[in-house]
Amino acid sequence: MEASQTSSPLQKMSFIEGSQPLWKAFWVLYVIGSLSFTAIFVVLIKSLSTSYALLQASRILNLQTEQVLVIAATTAVVVYVMYFLFCLIAVWRCSINSANQYWQLLAKSIVLIHFAWLSWKAFVAFGSLVTYFSHQ
Repeated sequence: MEASQTSSPLQKMSFIEGSQPLWKAFWVLYVIGSLSFTAIFVVLIKSLSTSYALLQASRILNLQTEQVLVIAATTAVVVYVMYFLFCLIAVWRCSINSANQYWQLLAKSIVLIHFAWLSWKAFVAFGSLVTYFSHQ
């Protein structure tokens, strides 16, 4: 009964505090949440790149169409990075709530490898953005 009365901010805090089970933090937040975010991001960018709204936004902001698309993509990436950091902290702290020590180690290893990969991709992408905007 009490679980149904838990509000969303309290549930988020319980993940950050590490009081949720590891399976919930890993599979629901990290895997399903990240895949959902990626799917929404791809559909949004794909539809935005071929839509009339992008042309209108570029005219209103007095920017080139590519710049508006880059700004939209950068905004989505920043939101994803914040979500990813939330998931990383949640999985790391909730890993103590697993009965098997190997699951704890595996979850932490996967999250760390993903963090290292995303850090490298962010470094490369930031360099590309700097190059793109410096040639404008």
